[in-house]
Amino acid sequence: MSNYARIVSFCFVIAAVEVFSTQAGAQQRGPSTPEERARAVQTAKSLQADPLAPNLQGDREWLVKWLIEIPDISVKICTTFLGDLGNSKSGYPGAVIATMLASEAAFVIEHPEKAKDVETIYLAGVDGALHGYEAIHKKDISYSLPHLDDLIQKRDQGKLRDYIRTTAKKCKPNA
Repeated sequence: MSNYARIVSFCFVIAAVEVFSTQAGAQQRGPSTPEERARAVQTAKSLQADPLAPNLQGDREWLVKWLIEIPDISVKICTTFLGDLGNSKSGYPGAVIATMLASEAAFVIEHPEKAKDVETIYLAGVDGALHGYEAIHKKDISYSLPHLDDLIQKRDQGKLRDYIRTTAKKCKPNA
C-alpha cells in the first residue's frame, strides 16, 4: 500500500471514529483492559516523540480500532483546532491527527475524573498534536505551518486553553 493510500485509509478510519462512536457502546466487546490502556498511553507518548516512526503504524491502526470497539473510553476529535495541515501525500497531516487522537485517549486514561471535560480533553489532544508537529518539523524543516507555529507560541505563553475554548464552538457537538 502506498503512503498516500495509507493516509487516505487512516483519514477514513478517523472519520469512522466519529461516525461509529455512538455505536461503540453497543458493541459486544467488554471494557478496556489495563494492558490495553497502558498500550494506548505508550502509543500516545511514542507518537508525540516521533509520529512518523514506521514501527508505530500498527499501533496507530490498533488504537483507532480499539477506541471504536471499547465502551468505556471515548474521545471527540475536532481537527478544526489544527487548521490546514498541508499536503496529505507527505503523510504528515495523518500523523499529526493520529497523535491528537492518541493524546486525547491517553489523557482520558490517565485522568478518568476528567473524562467528561471536553475542553480539557481537546487541550490534551492539541498539545499532543503540537508535540508531534514539532517532531516532524525537526526531521523535515520544510514542513512548516504558520498556524501550528502560532499555536505553539500560544501554548508557551499559557494561552492555548483560551484558543481551545473559543475554537471548540466550531466543532460538531456530537463529534
